[in-house]
Amino acid sequence: MIIQWCVKGIHLPGDDEARQLIADGDGLHCNWWRKVHQIRPVEVRDKLTPANIDRHVNHFEENDPTTGIPFSENSPFISLSAGTVERDVLAATNLVHRARKTALWFGTQFGRRDVAYLYTCWVILAPRTAVGIEGVAEEVRDLNAYRRYSAYQTEGEVAAKIIVPDNQISHCEKWELRGGNRKKFVKVWTQHNPRFTPPEILTNVRELI
Repeated sequence: MIIQWCVKGIHLPGDDEARQLIADGDGLHCNWWRKVHQIRPVEVRDKLTPANIDRHVNHFEENDPTTGIPFSENSPFISLSAGTVERDVLAATNLVHRARKTALWFGTQFGRRDVAYLYTCWVILAPRTAVGIEGVAEEVRDLNAYRRYSAYQTEGEVAAKIIVPDNQISHCEKWELRGGNRKKFVKVWTQHNPRFTPPEILTNVRELI
């Protein structure tokens, strides 16, 4: 297993809502859970399928053929950014797509807003695809594991499932786009999570007694 740091960019109405997400201790929920408010384990198993991870990554805003509504509203996955590298064959170079830049893009609703809230967290990755295992995230940015072409591969996405637990969220940052003609993002404040558990607790392997 791999421990992966990620960033989640979110647009929220204001500072109170952003800070409350940390204060509540509920973690980051998928859209499906937020919509229906209550879920059962058997429903989770039915949602975590290869077809649904493909819809989440490549057809997020398209209508689900079984429900007739955008898949985004019922997705059991949570998009996180971990950054990635793109190879430009013609230029014979590699292009780095950084996680925070991608998170700011999503947090500002694709540049339509001047404020974004970024939540830094860690998740456990499986070394191979394991969509049906709820406790591990999918490294959909990895072309060795997810070989089907995706126009969104450069977003560096890691897809968590159902929830990112509260104690895996380190902190929240508020970023604002400021300046005149040459605007840039500035970090305004940081709120740390007092219940955060550092991932180093998992890095050692215990042998049998």
